[in-house]
Amino acid sequence: TSLGLELPNMTYAEPCFARTLDWLICNGLDRLSQPDGDSMYLRLSTRPIDQTPFEELMTKRGADALRADVLAGGYRLCEPSQGRTADLVIAATGSVVPEAFAAAKLLEAEGINALVLDICSPDRIYRGWRTAQQNATRNGVTTRDVGHLGVLLDESERRLPILTVQDSASHSLAWLGSVFGARTVPVGVDEFGQSGTIAELYGTFDLLPEQLVNAALLALS
Repeated sequence: TSLGLELPNMTYAEPCFARTLDWLICNGLDRLSQPDGDSMYLRLSTRPIDQTPFEELMTKRGADALRADVLAGGYRLCEPSQGRTADLVIAATGSVVPEAFAAAKLLEAEGINALVLDICSPDRIYRGWRTAQQNATRNGVTTRDVGHLGVLLDESERRLPILTVQDSASHSLAWLGSVFGARTVPVGVDEFGQSGTIAELYGTFDLLPEQLVNAALLALS
């Protein structure tokens, strides 16, 4: 993932759901055809993913609004229970989004309300924030512009603890907490060479839902 973020003239994306992949591929091809466009680097998995959470969300929000968020870099996948405010944010990317979703449900059963963000393009989220900071620095002004993160998180949610989840180097999402000065616990794959089933490997790297619950409790502590 760090490679995808650092390569010039390339946008890195890591969609979880089939529909988001469809939208991102079409957007990538469109951008590739433009004189000032770029290539797209997609990090994908062959792991079967239940599409139900996304399809239900699309029915609720509408395809156009959801597509706009996806192409901007991320969207709100799972909201706290009706009438409740979030206690923490879980920001996940790629094939471990289902684990983040399941962890949110386990936390809800314990009375802890989590907002789950699917960061389907960490690259675009980062660039939006970085560009705003860069423009302010060059013009000698202050700014409250944080790019698409300002759309994803309401004012009341911006200082909540953040748990970041990905099945790649944990540092590539760990910066999210610095945007608003929020406590952050990053979970990811920072050692290599192991082999096993998905469940075995996720257990090794603390990516199982019950392990993510423990990480969320640490973020809240």
